[in-house]
Amino acid sequence: MSKIYSKNYWSIGFKSHLYDRLSPESYFESMRQLVAAIPDGKTLRLLDAGCGSGLLLRFLTERIREGMVYTGVDLLKTGVEQALIRAQELGVASQVSFIHSDLTTSAFPTNEKFDVIVGHFSLYTLASDKKRQEALANLKTVMKPDGLLILANPSVDYDADLIIDDSIRLVRDRHGFFASLIKQALIYPFTKAIGLRFIQKQLRAGIWKAYTQKEFSLEIERAGFEVRHIEDVYAGSAFLVVACLSS
Repeated sequence: MSKIYSKNYWSIGFKSHLYDRLSPESYFESMRQLVAAIPDGKTLRLLDAGCGSGLLLRFLTERIREGMVYTGVDLLKTGVEQALIRAQELGVASQVSFIHSDLTTSAFPTNEKFDVIVGHFSLYTLASDKKRQEALANLKTVMKPDGLLILANPSVDYDADLIIDDSIRLVRDRHGFFASLIKQALIYPFTKAIGLRFIQKQLRAGIWKAYTQKEFSLEIERAGFEVRHIEDVYAGSAFLVVACLSS
């Protein structure tokens, strides 16, 4: 049963909407931090690499309505299908597009060039350094010369308990004590049990990649990018990197 769950973790989460419902507030906060790193400009072309069920659209809706051109790409057909439904619910379906594709494919299916490429907790699930370098090489080919790469990936300090504690605090600060109590008692126990602890197990087993700050920077630099900024996000359980093409 555990093997079936591991193999289908993302598709089950996307199709059942558990991924949305159980995501901790600290995860949403890391999305806000990623979006804050996107430069101004109403006509920016943005690629969401590993868009999953399109959760980032929640934080980009106003930018898209103002003119941002959004393209999402994901390996899982379930994710792309749910992302399109989300775009319809947000009223931006006519202003976005989605590609069902593997980021590591040698024939990346787009001839577009993007001002910004983002990857919020996506590349770390690729099994090997080689695969991640292949994905980064593909992203490099579709980025404009003056474009930005913005990635968030887990750190070696990934800690489910700290993520939950931070999420409770964020909910309390934003929505009040009663809302945080509901999350703490009714939602976050499931978040931790079937989500965060599973991810933590995968990271500690080396099935998915957890980074030190130096490792993350070096991986991006080896792919031909120059790191401009790196910071802790997700209650200290991840790093957010902003990079440009090396000169």
